Amino acid sequence: RGIIAIGDIATGWIAIGGLARGGLVIAGIAAGIITVGGVSVGVISLGGLALGLLALGGLAVGGVAVGGGALGVVAIGGGALGYYAMGGGALGKYVVSALQRSPEAVAFFKQWLPFWH
Repeated sequence: RGIIAIGDIATGWIAIGGLARGGLVIAGIAAGIITVGGVSVGVISLGGLALGLLALGGLAVGGVAVGGGALGVVAIGGGALGYYAMGGGALGKYVVSALQRSPEAVAFFKQWLPFWH
């Protein structure tokens, strides 16, 4: 535990470990800033299973989720489920996938990912 925590089970504002979670807990909700680990929970999370506002991982769940499997408001991944979704097998309101390209999704992703076309 600490502002910067590294270990098997790390809890801190910046946490790196097998299980990494945010260290600021309010009403049972972890609100750490950056977490990296096999299972990662925080505002910005990177890991095999990542949960956060920005989640990057094998399975990513969050506001913006990027991963092999992604679930979020904005989801990008092989299998993506979100309001705006992009990926090989994407489902959502506005989608860019192997089967469809909604104009709203294309415009959204071009705006936020200018290198994508």
